[in-house]
Amino acid sequence: METWISYIKRRLLIHYWRFQSLWRGPWYSPFGIRRSLRILANNGSTTPALDLLRLLWPVYPWEWPTKLPDNPRFLRDHPELIHARYEHIYEYRLMPIYRWRDTPQRSLYRMYECFCGLDDNLVGYEAEYFWKHREPTKWQLDQIEDPGEHGDPERRAVLAALIEELVAAFNWRLEWGLRRRAPPVERADDGTPAPFVPYRCPDWVATVPRLKNRLILDADGESDSEDEDECDDAPVRPNPWKRLNISSASRRGFRTI
Repeated sequence: METWISYIKRRLLIHYWRFQSLWRGPWYSPFGIRRSLRILANNGSTTPALDLLRLLWPVYPWEWPTKLPDNPRFLRDHPELIHARYEHIYEYRLMPIYRWRDTPQRSLYRMYECFCGLDDNLVGYEAEYFWKHREPTKWQLDQIEDPGEHGDPERRAVLAALIEELVAAFNWRLEWGLRRRAPPVERADDGTPAPFVPYRCPDWVATVPRLKNRLILDADGESDSEDEDECDDAPVRPNPWKRLNISSASRRGFRTI
């Protein structure tokens, strides 16, 4: 009796998946329209179809424009803005349209805002999003444009330090054999990392001057006192935050696997 029941269940399951494949086939779209509509509806949208169309407009230019973020001191003093802006950022990244129109510059600015707002979790997630983006050839750190001072040298200094942290974190991943959009590579028997082309900073990062007045961004007001990496297994490297006269929060959020 149990054998017949199992057989019937299996056959019903097979027919169910066949029906699903036939039903989904003509409606499948690389835009992930149905999934995107569900994400928007679950995040409080009363008109998900209209909001999805807004993500597609304007069509040109295809990549969304970037807007310079606020001053780091302002973001530090108003962390509630970070929660309001990026409360649903995790779900939005699941939408293909969002990922396609997003840019490395926008990702860096989001990371900057979360870092200044002392949200270490969002910083780590944004670094992972940058690393795992499906277009790694376009998402290169050395191609990030200089935001320029625009009357705010503190913002430019924090952005430069963030890029240095990302370059060090990405090279650390490469040393451990991780690759972007590719299978991991094993180390040699003696522990020597597999050959790789290291990431580098854009040229403008080296031209950012040291801040005259100390910028404090960590909650307790204490700075990174040592000019070395926090990871025990990493080589000693200069601390970009101390070099630029910035008291930063924890630097471990950039190195996640």
